[in-house]
Order: sequence, then structure tokens, then C-alpha cells
Amino acid sequence: MTVRQALLVVALLLAVVASGVQVALVSHDVRLLHGDLEAAQRAQDEHLAEHSRLLLERSALSAYQNVERVAETELDMRFPDKVEQLAP
Repeated sequence: MTVRQALLVVALLLAVVASGVQVALVSHDVRLLHGDLEAAQRAQDEHLAEHSRLLLERSALSAYQNVERVAETELDMRFPDKVEQLAP
């Protein structure tokens, strides 16, 4: 084996080792990113659940009976005895 061939073998061996180390580092990064993705998805699910609860609460609060009760008790409003229609 000539010196040139020996250098080529050493260079290829170094390239293989460097490639293996790079694969290990990238695999570690992928695992970390996958953990971050799962955490973000859990947070999104929690936010969607809270959003659904808030929509239900808004729906309940905007129901006609609730609006009428708040108007009467908190704002001291009363429905008029006589309702007149105005001409445009």
C-alpha cells in the first residue's frame, strides 16, 4: 500500500467517524425537538379546551333570560308597560 493510498484510507476513515458523530448529534436534536413539539401540542390542546369552555360560558351569559335578569337586578331596568312603534 502506497503512502497516497494510506492517506486516502485515513481520510475516508475520518470522514466516516465525523459522519457518525454528526448523525448522533442530529438524532439528539431531533429527540429534543420532538419533545418540544409534544409540549406545544399539549399546550394547544389545553388552550382549545379552555376556549371551548369560554364559548359555552359566553353562550350561557348571553342567553335572553340571563340578560333580562342582569338588566333587572343589577341595572334596575324594566320593560316598558306601553310600547309604541315610531314611523320612519
